[in-house]
Amino acid sequence: MADLANLALESDPYPIYRMLREWGRVFWVEQLGHWMITGHREALAVFRHPGFSSDRSLSDDYELPPGADRPPGGMFVMDPPDHTRLRTLVQQAFTARVVEGMRPRISAVVDRLLDEAGQRDEVDLMDAFACPLPAIVLAELLGIPAEQHRQFQEWTTTLIETINPVSHNLVSGDGIVAREQMEAYLTTTIEERRRQPRDDLISALVRAEQAGDRMSSYELLEMCLLLTIAGLETTANLIGNGTHALLNHPDQLARLRAEPGLIGSAVEELLRYDSPIQASGRIPKEDIDFEGHVMRKGRAIGVLVGAANRDPEAFPDPDRLDIARTPNNHLGFGRGIHFCLGAPLARLEGALALSALAERFPRIAPAGAAKRRSNVHVRGFLALPVSLGPHA
Repeated sequence: MADLANLALESDPYPIYRMLREWGRVFWVEQLGHWMITGHREALAVFRHPGFSSDRSLSDDYELPPGADRPPGGMFVMDPPDHTRLRTLVQQAFTARVVEGMRPRISAVVDRLLDEAGQRDEVDLMDAFACPLPAIVLAELLGIPAEQHRQFQEWTTTLIETINPVSHNLVSGDGIVAREQMEAYLTTTIEERRRQPRDDLISALVRAEQAGDRMSSYELLEMCLLLTIAGLETTANLIGNGTHALLNHPDQLARLRAEPGLIGSAVEELLRYDSPIQASGRIPKEDIDFEGHVMRKGRAIGVLVGAANRDPEAFPDPDRLDIARTPNNHLGFGRGIHFCLGAPLARLEGALALSALAERFPRIAPAGAAKRRSNVHVRGFLALPVSLGPHA
């Protein structure tokens, strides 16, 4: 059986996922002490089942970080009613109407970044475009100076690379330092908004905290951390993975150029084909009979989203990239109560970014060896060199 811990080191883990799914759609992994889910139907059922918790502290083998009284991650590792309360407070910032109103500003940032990138023969697409775009958009949404976006990129990259995908604890000194520095910066910003509120998301969250029992100071800080990390990583890797996939499937890139109206379904297919989030986890709150298996309370469940998104029972010819695929019930944003809060924003940024790249640079091509992340949970690139060629 494959060494699951090394899946992240594979440039193409999907043949291994296929082998694991043939091994079992639900099976116990003795070497990890976890259940593993590889099938789409089963993964969807886990995400929607009220008996499976996102609270990592309920796991038999979970250890709290030093000095903490609850697992890091805030809303991400909470169950109702706390999860419902916090999600209700922040979700108004990510409705389809609000996000659509951001389109002109996001388009302007896309154009500026591509104007700058287009002045060079070759660029690292992650450094020049895929990472700065969501960082700038999120900074403006939160009320953080846009010039700070590179610092947030560095903190976020360090955190993602040094986090345990099962426990969500940091496993290196670099990660601990990055989190401490990020917390210090956000704490200072939160205090400034308490004194002088602005028209930004942090100010809105401060007002919610000051309303009493709606949000604690700890929850406010964790919410800002979660929005920053999740908002940067998902979108940056959607753009990077999506560009890489299109470059490796020139027929699909040519079709997108010929039929730009397909960009919506293209984004969904790229999220399925090479999802930024490859794995998630849940913990049974009690003994549960699931798909003929008794899942004991506290025994962790790993959901291989990357495997579920290539399940032939859910997606005909799943290893084929088809930007017009419909229906496309992928799990790239999760499902159930923890469905990605920022999905509308990520979709819009991804659509505008990929459309502009395809339209403005008809001869874009790979330019050297790409460098993948070494993370079993998040799939993306640390470096993606491309030649942009002449402008259209």
